[in-house]
Parts: sequence; structure tokens; C-alpha cells
Amino acid sequence: MTKWQISFVFFFGFFGGLLAYNIGVPMPFLLGGILGAASFILWYEKDGRQLPKLSRWVRLVFMSIIGTMLGSKVSPEFLPLLPQFWPSALALVPFVLLAHAGGYAIMRFGGGYEKKDAYYAALPGGIVDTAALAEEAGADLRVVTAQHFIRIILVVISVPVLFVIVTGEAVGSLAGESISTGEAYNFSDLAIIVTIAFIGLLFGRATRLPVSHMLGPLFLSISLTVTGTIELDFPWWLSHLAQYMVGTALGAQFSGISRKMLVRGLRMGLLAGIYMLALAVGFSLFLSNYVPTEFNVLFVSFAVGGLAEMSLIALSLNYNPVIVAMHHLVRIVLTVMCAHLFARRLL
Repeated sequence: MTKWQISFVFFFGFFGGLLAYNIGVPMPFLLGGILGAASFILWYEKDGRQLPKLSRWVRLVFMSIIGTMLGSKVSPEFLPLLPQFWPSALALVPFVLLAHAGGYAIMRFGGGYEKKDAYYAALPGGIVDTAALAEEAGADLRVVTAQHFIRIILVVISVPVLFVIVTGEAVGSLAGESISTGEAYNFSDLAIIVTIAFIGLLFGRATRLPVSHMLGPLFLSISLTVTGTIELDFPWWLSHLAQYMVGTALGAQFSGISRKMLVRGLRMGLLAGIYMLALAVGFSLFLSNYVPTEFNVLFVSFAVGGLAEMSLIALSLNYNPVIVAMHHLVRIVLTVMCAHLFARRLL
């Protein structure tokens, strides 16, 4: 990808973010970045031209900053509450099985995908993990990867909009006050944030954590925060920058997707997304009677978007991001385990 092509992708991502910000769209720089970058790429490639894939490190670096941000929000008083969430953690087992089964039926019989492609495209897990599983099994990576990106993007877009429509709660639609901690930050805060993100990223990759680029910094930040070692103030512009970079990197993943694959992927992603969100609503309504949190937090915890993106939504709504992140981590691990367990028998 040449320099001017890179600049156009990021320019349109930024333009989309500014436009979304000014009209009051929830999570403006995340959603606007997705739509702006994707719109440019789809327009540019309509005549057969193709942009090379944007480096995945763009997304990984800023997801490590998001992980650091999430970990800094944890207070020592929260840790004793974690064992009380065992009912919702246990409920993720049937949730993953039902989400995968319904998604498979939609992809296989509604979309006409091959059996292997439908199996891995319907997994309610992360993109990196499912892509690795699909490649190992010989599935079509283009179909699987595109379908997961479309599903995650549709969920990330629809959840903030649903909150605005149903509850009136705007998800980070103003100046990011609910994400950042104010104007009290200084250079040492920024240096510590970057250091934690870098060391946590290396730690996550060395220990092979799932979603290592986010969970490494998250766990490191939690350990430093709950022990009182550090107390960080995050500038408002850093939260917007992280949203913009992650959103633009997600939108750039539409490069190389044919119009036919995109149309079919959008249709199947919409159907699978509605089904999985409805499933999340049902589980959240039931579990809100058994765990010490409300329906809204559980819904964000069960909605099958990306771990980083759903955690950002939780931050914007002033929900405890660690509850949300832990549920999504368990979902991803369970998805990988179930995929291994049933793949040989079913395929």
C-alpha cells in the first residue's frame, strides 16, 4: 500500500469520525472510522483495483492502549465481587453452543456456504482465533474472515444505537467525558500508559493469551492499579484516538472483498447478528436475577462483538469494563474449546 493510499484510508476514517461526532452518533470515532474507511475502500476497488491489507499492528497497538485503559478502571473493592458472577460465566456454555448452532444453520442453509465454511464462519468467537482454526481445517479464509468482520462490525454499530433508542443513554457521543478521566493528566501519565501497553503486549504474546494484544496490557494494568502502584488519568483525546484507529483499521479490512461476497456476507451477518443479539437479550434477562449487576451490563457482556469494542462501549456507558471483558474472554476461550471438540465429529 503506497503512502497516498494509506493517507486516504485514514483521512476518510477521520472524516467519518468527525461527521459522526457532529451529528451525535454513538461511539462516533469508532463507528465513523469504520464507515469512512470502508466507504473509501469499496469506492476505490469498484473498478477492479485492490488495496493491500492494512498492517494488523495498527489495530494491535491501539487495542493494547484500550486494554491499559480498561485495567486502570478497576478498583480493589471490585475484586471480591468477581466470584459472584459464576452463574453468568457458566451460562456462557449453553450460550456459545446455541449461538454457534443457530449461526451455522443461517450460514449453511440460508447462505448456501460449504459445511466447513459455515461451521467456522458461525463461531461466536474472535477473528484471529477462528481464522487460525479455519485455516487448519482447510476452510475458505476469505469467507470466514469476511463473515466475522461483518458480524462484529454490525454488532458494534447496532448495540450503541439500540441503547440510544431503548434507554436514551448516549454511548460516548459527546466529548468522551465518560471514557476519559478529565484534564488532570500530564506527560508522566502518557509515558506510563505507553509503557504498560508495550510491556503488556509483549507479555500477552509471550504467554499466548487469547486476544493477547489486549489482555496482556489489561491484566498488567489491573495488577498495578489494584495494588495502588499507579493511578492514571487518561486524556479525553487518547480515548477518541484509540476509537478512531481501531475503527479505521476495522473498516480497512473490507479491502479485497468482492461485491458478491460482501452482499451475501452482509445479509448473513445481519441475520446471524439479530439471532445472537436476541439470544443475548434472553440470557441477560434471565441472569439479571442471579448476579449482582443489571440487565444492561449483562447485555453488553453477552453481545457477540469484539472484546475491545464491547469493552469500549461499556466504558462509554460507565459500566464496569472488567465484567464485560471477562465475559467476552470466557466466551472466546469456550468457543475455541467447543470448535475443537465438535469439529471432527460434525465435519
